[in-house]
Amino acid sequence: MPLCYSLLLSGLPGNMAMEVLHAALECSEVDRPRICDQALVAQDGKGSLSAGGVCLKPLGPGERCAAEIPADAIAIDFTWPESAIPNMEFYVSRGIPFVMGTTGFDMDLARSVVAAGNTPCVIAPNMAAPIVLIQTAFAHLAERFPGALADYSISVRESHQAAKKDTSGTAKAIVSDLSRLGLRVTTDDIQRVRDADVQRTELNVPEEHIDGHAWHFYEAASADRHTRIGFSHCIEGRRVYAEGALQAWEFLSRQVGKGSEPKIYTMTDVLADIRRTSNH
Repeated sequence: MPLCYSLLLSGLPGNMAMEVLHAALECSEVDRPRICDQALVAQDGKGSLSAGGVCLKPLGPGERCAAEIPADAIAIDFTWPESAIPNMEFYVSRGIPFVMGTTGFDMDLARSVVAAGNTPCVIAPNMAAPIVLIQTAFAHLAERFPGALADYSISVRESHQAAKKDTSGTAKAIVSDLSRLGLRVTTDDIQRVRDADVQRTELNVPEEHIDGHAWHFYEAASADRHTRIGFSHCIEGRRVYAEGALQAWEFLSRQVGKGSEPKIYTMTDVLADIRRTSNH
């Protein structure tokens, strides 16, 4: 991981931002990114913030404009959905490349914000590499075989911690591709589970992961239900997302370093770049 850029965190002391911080600090000394001594937070007037043995100065919305943020900063943002667009506007105004792991915001508006500036970024509904591979596979199938499952119906159920208010962006993306394959499903058909008792008793989510998990279930069936196919993914904890966000941060640092086109990249771009880099 290149050391020529600094990591600016947004969303502390939230769970995901903390997970990213801990994952970064656990990197080897050679690979560890420099952590900015500032962090973006949702409110002004917060005192000093100590996390993972690192002391950070919190910058609220009214404090960050005058702040001297390092010119080499690249941000990783896991914040509230309502803060995502204002944060993007700030990054673009200051020319700060960013990884946006927050979900639940207006993506069309996000594209407009980025297009108005000259700032490369990674925006993805899911930072977990294994899940991105699944999404990419379904996108490929939908493009290659549109309508192939037109006689099938499907049920989609996703379970997350109660703090996640929006429907999973990953489920929405997969459902979009499944509908292109001909399955009769829309994002309104996605069943959201946020009830801890249901998660414990019906899904058997481990108690220690009730407050941090992503269990998804997709089951398709023919009209007579004599043929059924399905898949699921069960993520417990947040580390896989933090590791993916750091991979995206490293990817952006390489793009900035070689002067690549300033645009919105995806986690598919990140994984493709990792493959190219590992082959050299």
